Order: sequence, then C-alpha cells, then structure tokens
Amino acid sequence: MKDEDRTPTQVWRNHRLRQIMLFVTIPGVLLGTASMTAAYSSGWMTPAPPKPVCQPTVVPAPARGSFTVNVMNATGVDGTAAKVATGLTKRAFKVGGISNAPESWYVTQPAVVHHGPAGLDQALLTAAQIPGAKLFEDVRKGTSVDVVVGIGYKDLVPMPERLKPIPSEVSVNVYNTTYKTGLAKVVADQVKARGFKVKDVSNDPLQTMQLGTAVIRYGEDGDLAAALLRQHVPGAELLKIDRKGTRLDLVIGNAYTALTPEADVPPLPARPRSEVPTVARPCKDG
Repeated sequence: MKDEDRTPTQVWRNHRLRQIMLFVTIPGVLLGTASMTAAYSSGWMTPAPPKPVCQPTVVPAPARGSFTVNVMNATGVDGTAAKVATGLTKRAFKVGGISNAPESWYVTQPAVVHHGPAGLDQALLTAAQIPGAKLFEDVRKGTSVDVVVGIGYKDLVPMPERLKPIPSEVSVNVYNTTYKTGLAKVVADQVKARGFKVKDVSNDPLQTMQLGTAVIRYGEDGDLAAALLRQHVPGAELLKIDRKGTRLDLVIGNAYTALTPEADVPPLPARPRSEVPTVARPCKDG
C-alpha cells in the first residue's frame, strides 16, 4: 500500500516502526562487530594451528655385513631367491639361508622384508635394494631380516659405480715359479713397501711354470685390484680364475727383472667424498 493510500495515523505508525527497527538493528550490528574484533584480538577465536606434518627420522644406516639376510622365493620361478642372494652379496650384504617360501604365502609385491622390532634399520636398508619392497614387522629377536621375493619382482637397484682400489685395500699372495731361491720374498717385500697387503709368500701352490714376467690371478670381484697391481709389474698377464673375494696371486715368472719404477706408476685417481649411508625411519602418527 502506498503512503498516499494510508491514513495519517497509519503513515505515522509506519514511520515510528522504521525508527524503532533502526534504533535496535544498528547498535546490535556495531556491538556484534566490536565483540568479534575483541574476541579475535584476545585470541579467543584464533583458528587452531595446523597439525605438524610427521617427518621420517633419518639415522645412520647399519653396516651391510653386520646382520644376516635370509632370502625366500615366493615367485614360483626357480632360482629367483639364489639370484637375489647373489646380488645382495655383491652389494656387501651377509646372506644366510636361501629357500622357497611356504606355499601358503602369496606375495604380489616385488618383495616383503620381515624384521623384528630391533631390525627396523636393517630392514629399511635391505628393502632399499629392491624397488617397491615393503616391510613387515614380526616378533623375532635380533636384527636378522627375511627377504620374501614376490611375483612383482623385477630386479635389484643398479650397482653403484665401483671405486678403483688403492694399494692398502689390495691383498696379494706372492708366488715363485723360477729357479731363483728367495725371489718371492724379495718381490713380496717390495710390493709391501708400495702399500699392498702381502699374505702368503711361497712357491706357487699350483706348481705352474711361468716363462713370462708374471701372471696375476684374480677372481670375478678382483678385476680392479688386478689392474692396479699390473701397473707395478711390467709385462704381467692377467688370468681370471674361479675365486671369491678380491685377493690376488702374483706369480713370478722366469722373465721377471724388477717392478715398475714408482715414478712411472700412474697416479691414483682422486676419490669422491664419501657420504655416510642413512635410512629414514617412517614416522608414527599419534
């Protein structure tokens, strides 16, 4: 209804009603705003701080050869456990048992590493060698771990680049095949003076007869050590044999005269700064 259609009394009442509503509403808004401002200023209505994000705890990794790794095959493919065990051994882990997993174990992941409460770090270090490996804590005592290889297994992580050894890291047996009595002892003393670790010194136990300068016998893991030793023995031939480890045999032949002058031996390559291996313990919520 328009004002011109209302009586004077109705117009006056409508005007008074508007005044009353403004009188009540405006102070209420102002009071509410002031109250909210005071509450925020006092910290009563400050939003709760976000919950801290849980971060893994990074700690030094245990030495790879300080605990036992048992490998079990749950893939159904013969020889998988042995293959994984060989790879772990090459990576300096100490492998214990190699077997098939119980038939009731169905493992779809690449691997599951079983460990006890004291073996978490050992399990983390081992699991890092198999992409996609998971952990499973059981009630065992000690730090041994069991690697159960599953049907999702593809391969171990790539081997890190091997550092070329220095003489103090190379063990050498020195054997004589000549008619010169005491030659093995003379050469052994000279090799030792250059920093190599000399072990057995005697006539060649294989009773070979070498007509050349010398033969350096080495196993699969001793190729870099053999190459280093050959730099000190001019004309030496390398002979790979079935042997574990990196120990070498320096077999002196009849054409031997002397070691390479130290001034002519290539300098040792610079080594990168070694980093302390670590593992990241997963955080525990709550």
